[in-house]
Amino acid sequence: MRKNINKLVALAIGVSVISGSIIPVFAADTTSINTTDSTTVTSTSVQAQTKQVLTLDDAIAAGIANDSTIVLEIKNINLQEDKLDIQDDINDNGYDYDNQELVVKQEKQKRDFMEDEVAQKITDKYNDLIAQSKSLEKIKKQIEVETKKFNDAKLQKDLGLMTSINLSQVEINIQTLKNSEVNAENKLKNSQDYFTVLTGKDLNKYVLDGDINYEVFRIDGSIDEYFDNIIDKYLEYDKESYDLFKDHVKDDLKDTLPDTLPDKSSFSSDATDGTVTNPQTQNQKYQKVIEGYTAYLDAKFRVVGKSVELSEKKKSYKQILNAYYTTLLSLENNINVLKSNIELSNKQLSIAKLQVDLGLITKTQYNSQVVASEDLDINLRGLIDNYNKIKNSIEKPWTIIATA
Repeated sequence: MRKNINKLVALAIGVSVISGSIIPVFAADTTSINTTDSTTVTSTSVQAQTKQVLTLDDAIAAGIANDSTIVLEIKNINLQEDKLDIQDDINDNGYDYDNQELVVKQEKQKRDFMEDEVAQKITDKYNDLIAQSKSLEKIKKQIEVETKKFNDAKLQKDLGLMTSINLSQVEINIQTLKNSEVNAENKLKNSQDYFTVLTGKDLNKYVLDGDINYEVFRIDGSIDEYFDNIIDKYLEYDKESYDLFKDHVKDDLKDTLPDTLPDKSSFSSDATDGTVTNPQTQNQKYQKVIEGYTAYLDAKFRVVGKSVELSEKKKSYKQILNAYYTTLLSLENNINVLKSNIELSNKQLSIAKLQVDLGLITKTQYNSQVVASEDLDINLRGLIDNYNKIKNSIEKPWTIIATA
């Protein structure tokens, strides 16, 4: 009986020492979440008070200005405009001028699309940096919690309340987390270096804006009609190019090239008495007609090919956008469920804080719950990042290449 009492006394002493000063060490760094359809996830940092904040908009502007392919495309636009001026001097009426004018429009649209693609790429990398930073912060807090557990475990072992095997397991957990910390730091450093290459911004001089907006996207009216309009905008100049070339073949080439192949016997050789400068044999004349007829058939086939290509592009993007919209609706449901879980987790943390104050649980137990709750915040941010990316791809299908 006396031995049991001694064990209870030892346990009470151990719990008292382990509990220590009970304060929520991570509570001030939790993420605030709005639960309406329009949500802003906010992350604050002490560093933001000492370094300039690099907003996403500023990063996108820097990325576009720093992109060599866009710079090259701008030079190409200038070249095509010069070619248009030359064609204007030659003849400002006809297929060649209209086609060159269309080329200028296409290249300008291409530049705009390239800027949107770069914007999406920078957005992805920007959000990845924030997500990686948050994951690293969580690992550091886990190490802090596990270290406290290890110190508590050593005390319990000294009191005879824990075996050396259990103590070793806690120590292994800490080492595993420290390895994860090193890997996370290296991954973050690589991401930061690549972001600097993309934007020209030295991230040692900046902190990133951790705010992320979430607004529910819904298509009002006919989904098919919405997608058709978006795709038509995307393929506007492809369609114009097709129509222009089709009319060219129908109205111009048909007048300049033979649209049928006449009988060879209808051709005769030129006289060879010296009165003809470039005499041609019957075979040479017929061969020239064959070449013209072949060129006409090739042009007609190109019209059909352009039509099929345009049709297949529309079908492909329609299928992709429908799949994206279905995914978007599913993500909205997942976000709502996770937001509810976060609300529940926050209530549980409030109860746990009260339990700490009453001495019912230890500070270490409470901090473990705080770290676990941060997983929910990180997951929510990931879902919102993905939601916004897919929404952007629906509104601007030309960015799908950038998000692939």
